[in-house]
Amino acid sequence: MEKILDLLIEIQLADDEIKGTQSAIHTIPSKIDLFEKEIQQATESLQERQSRVQEIRKTYKMKEGDIAENESKITKLNAQTFAVKTNEEYRAIINEIDFLKTENTKIEDTMMNLLEEEETLKATLGKAESETAEYIAVRKEKLNTMIAEKEALREKLDATKACFEHAFARLPDAVKELYQKIKKVRGNAVCLIEDQTCTGCSSILTPQQLNELKKRNEILTCDNCGRILIYTDPDASP
Repeated sequence: MEKILDLLIEIQLADDEIKGTQSAIHTIPSKIDLFEKEIQQATESLQERQSRVQEIRKTYKMKEGDIAENESKITKLNAQTFAVKTNEEYRAIINEIDFLKTENTKIEDTMMNLLEEEETLKATLGKAESETAEYIAVRKEKLNTMIAEKEALREKLDATKACFEHAFARLPDAVKELYQKIKKVRGNAVCLIEDQTCTGCSSILTPQQLNELKKRNEILTCDNCGRILIYTDPDASP
């Protein structure tokens, strides 16, 4: 019976380790998703700034074209003033010229704002690129660490499951059935005794129960939670 009790302790430790490892594995995908999201957001933020510089240059060129087009219209309208026959036609042409000149002034203001924005972006873009590269490098390193940790945990889980199965197979069938029955209800089937207390439900054992457990010659369960109770000598060498 001593061997069976020690085997039950080994099995419960393996079972606990399996649960802990599975829980650790379960948390990793969300961490990986977070790092991937942070990398994507940083990349997109930098790309937006880089694209804005290109967009400014493109818009500036278009505004130059708009001014040139308006200047061409003004030249043609000035030429038409020599051919008008009435004051009303002359005023209409002058009004159109004034309108185009006003539009060009607005366009020039816009172009000036674009140049100022471009200058500001270019002044900070180099630093932003450097900081983003460093930020992404750190996240990628953490991401790779998480991926490696997940793989290591999977290997550990497989090894622990193998140990559990090997040890569990050595139990008598009746003990296997009892272990699985208690585990299904309580989560863990085996509890050690600490300070005359069941570590599963914290029930205090009677002196008689403790003496029976110390004999280690039969499988005893907790009257309160139903888990298998096992006594180990606290002064025994590990």
